[in-house]
Amino acid sequence: MLKIFVTGDNHFGKKYNRYPDAKNELINSRFECLKDMVRKAEAEACEFFIITGDLFDKTDNIKVGDVKQVVNILAGFSENVLILPGNHDYYTGHENVWKDFESALSSRENNITLLKEFREYLFESEDGKIVIYPAFCQSKHSNENNLNWIKNQNIQKFGAINIGIAHGAIRGITPDINEEYFLMSESELSSIPVDVWLIGHTHIPYPDTLKDDEDTVGYKIFNAGTHEQTDLHNNTEGNGFIIAIEKKGSEVKVSARKYVSGKIRFYDLYVSVKPENEIALSNALKTILPDKDKKNSVIRLNIKGKIKQAEYLEKGMIYKKLLEEFLSYEIVDNELSEEITVERIRSEFAETSFAALFMEQLIDNPIELQMAYKLMQDCKLK
Repeated sequence: MLKIFVTGDNHFGKKYNRYPDAKNELINSRFECLKDMVRKAEAEACEFFIITGDLFDKTDNIKVGDVKQVVNILAGFSENVLILPGNHDYYTGHENVWKDFESALSSRENNITLLKEFREYLFESEDGKIVIYPAFCQSKHSNENNLNWIKNQNIQKFGAINIGIAHGAIRGITPDINEEYFLMSESELSSIPVDVWLIGHTHIPYPDTLKDDEDTVGYKIFNAGTHEQTDLHNNTEGNGFIIAIEKKGSEVKVSARKYVSGKIRFYDLYVSVKPENEIALSNALKTILPDKDKKNSVIRLNIKGKIKQAEYLEKGMIYKKLLEEFLSYEIVDNELSEEITVERIRSEFAETSFAALFMEQLIDNPIELQMAYKLMQDCKLK
């Protein structure tokens, strides 16, 4: 039985400038998670550690030290490491990141293969001959995938385990409205007689039904997703896949399970508040915020609604108190306003005054009312 550990979309070199207070932690955690996956692959006696593209975030401006660190981690795997260039770290032979990568490889012993040619890559294992068919990227965008050369191969069903590795969107699974990310379909992949497909590009895992405590059979196409959530836009815990392939003659059994590799999570949270009491904002936030592993959580809170005056004036302190334990947080509360009632307006402004009449017309538009109220208050002070 051949065992493979699969990861992809690791995006080393991602700068995280949006989070200056947590930048170093976010960068370092991605390296630690890669180390953890290599250890897991060793413990599982995997014969291949395969990266399905976008190991790096871009083709240039990646720190040489970061490239060397990736090489050192991967070279620690005792068996074969295979790396497919993706659309973010595409390969034509001129990219600085791959020049630095190959320079780092040449300075030490390693068993790392960069899949940079459209050809069969042959390996021998205890399970016999392993044939790798790579469909790597040579640009960031393309309206066509790179499967055609594999379709034209005479793939032998007997005598070898055949593995296809490709990077690109999968129709119906990965958003690709303009069809510019090497789009493939499941039927197209299934029509090519390899024993298993390992795909990169989609940051969330596919299939999403794999468990971490038992093997699942019945799938041939796998996209492990990113090994650690990259940002607010992809909701994943961060995974790698452990895939086992058994082949007797032309009969193939493929089983797989996920390995939860991610440590840091990003939460994009939305909350609507009503001024039901003096602590409505505090209560709403306590309900929605995660209560575990705060030091490894990045939060964006999107808040709208109305709250009472006292709590509105203290909202900054409330945010700090409830969120200071998290790794990083940001607040979007431009749609949050303080409760301004007709009674309050009439108590502060003459009932028949222009200010009162104007603000009462805005009573059903709290954001505009908030702006008008502040403007009128400023005029009173002048």
